[in-house]
Amino acid sequence: MPKRANGAALVLAAALIGAAPVHAPAVPPTVLLHEAIAAPKNLSYVGEIQVLRFGSQKTAADVYRIEHRAPDLTRRWFLAPQSYYGDSVISRGETTYSIDVKRNKVVVAQDDAIDDQVAEDDNFAVLNANYNASFAPDDFVEGRRVHVILLTNKYTGQMTMRIKTDAKTNLVLEKEIYAANGALSTQERFEQIRYVQQIPSGIFDVPKGMQHVDGPSRGLPSSDLQHVIAAAGFKAQGPKYLPEGFTPVEGDVIDIKGVRTLHLLYSDGIRTVSLFQNQGSSDIGFENFKATDTKVEKHEAKYTEDGSTLLLAWSESGLHFTLVGELSLAELEKIAASVVP
Repeated sequence: MPKRANGAALVLAAALIGAAPVHAPAVPPTVLLHEAIAAPKNLSYVGEIQVLRFGSQKTAADVYRIEHRAPDLTRRWFLAPQSYYGDSVISRGETTYSIDVKRNKVVVAQDDAIDDQVAEDDNFAVLNANYNASFAPDDFVEGRRVHVILLTNKYTGQMTMRIKTDAKTNLVLEKEIYAANGALSTQERFEQIRYVQQIPSGIFDVPKGMQHVDGPSRGLPSSDLQHVIAAAGFKAQGPKYLPEGFTPVEGDVIDIKGVRTLHLLYSDGIRTVSLFQNQGSSDIGFENFKATDTKVEKHEAKYTEDGSTLLLAWSESGLHFTLVGELSLAELEKIAASVVP
């Protein structure tokens, strides 16, 4: 199933309905942003969402119908790409059912829902510490007036995200994410939106008669990364350097292609960096992309780019490492060089 996402980027696909004068909300932009993140807990709606991602090697688009009943029932039915047509994802609280109609199976995962909102579970305090929020002039999305919030990184001065929230309901109707080089890399946009009072419960029922398969196995995530590293089952390492504003979020041990893999996650409130390491496989994430050779200190390495996300992989000290982050290659290489002393 397409993911956000852990990723996760896009150009404006349709012209907006004309300029709108500024109608600055009575609350600060950070307050409005927090209300926007919480909006789906209080609103029920149906519509169609288009997600565009631009990368150096390819451009991708996902289109899906969405039915959401507050506070935590959501069904997404995919219209594009063609390979996913007819598939759907049903989220019931923290449990997600990815329905593959062609293979007649349902993949069940915990806390793996696609994110239609701003930051999902991001630490809002971390976001506030690292980004300045400001208002831009009001705009229109699908004929509805929206407030526009710009999030600018305090350390780099770069605008990282533009969010457009419904002026009446606070629901995010459009979100744009910008890459490290300033280029627009992702856009998520409602092409249709209709607020409703109720949605029948049957919409969120998982089809019967399909094979149920457990999603990727993982340990219980922990915010104590040093404890997770110590319990990895091999001599794991963590980075000694992180870019300004990044802080540990969580770590866990997951099973990737049958290989026990340690995953450490860091974030600055919007951007994320993941470090994967194991003793078995060095091919994480490169299956569908052309890789380019580089070096991490004296070690052979390779990297690839997908929209605003870069993957960098290398091996040393008997371990295979993969860094995945919304950062420049230079920053990822600097993090990589700090992992093994």
